[in-house]
This record gives sequence, C-alpha cells and structure tokens, in this order.
Amino acid sequence: MTTIHAGDRTSGCAECAKNDPTLREEGALSWLQEACPTYAENVGELYHWASNYNNFSPFRKFLDLIGYTEEMYGEEMPLSNWERPSFELGYVELAKLGEALTEYANRPQEVTRFIAELLEVEQEHGL
Repeated sequence: MTTIHAGDRTSGCAECAKNDPTLREEGALSWLQEACPTYAENVGELYHWASNYNNFSPFRKFLDLIGYTEEMYGEEMPLSNWERPSFELGYVELAKLGEALTEYANRPQEVTRFIAELLEVEQEHGL
C-alpha cells in the first residue's frame, strides 16, 4: 500500500510524519497525533491524557514503572510521587496505564524508542 502525501503534510504515514520538521515544531501533542505508531497508540493516548495533569503524573508513573526514568536519566529517584499513587490515578487513568504497559510488554524496544523521540520533540518544541 502506498501513502499519498498532500503538499508538505503527510497523509496517514506515521513514519514520514515522525521526520516532518514543521510538524515537530508545532509541539509534542501535534506531532503525536500524526507520528504515533500503531504499536504505541495507547502510550500516546496516556501521554495526551497526562498533559492535563500537573507534572504529567500518569505518564511519569508509566516511565517509572517501565524503568525508563532510571535507564535514561540515571536517577534512582522516580519522576513521580509514589507515596499515594491512588490519589492521582482513578479508574480511567489506571485503564490507560494498563493499556500502555501492555504495549510496552509486547514491544519494549520499539516503545522505548518512540518514547525517547516523543520526549525529544517535547523538550525541543514544548507541548
């Protein structure tokens, strides 16, 4: 199946969207909508949902649980507050977290690469 590109934008091609500099400049949430691979859709959904929280707490808990925090930042201290996890996680957040963890369990290396790229876009261009 070939992907048809319209102008400067990609149309349905996540791989092409990942490298679109214009899309990257619009920020992580815009980039996420176009560049999120199918194997990480729930990780992307958790990130998007967590953008409504102070300190992205549901997504940060995900990063802590998969070991990303320690592996990428070299910190033994978690990004998220674990004293009262149920305080920040309701049933919707737990469901989204569970779905994201399942995607990570199925394709850990690919999901980790996607997370690194997502956080790079966020760091360079904001939300």
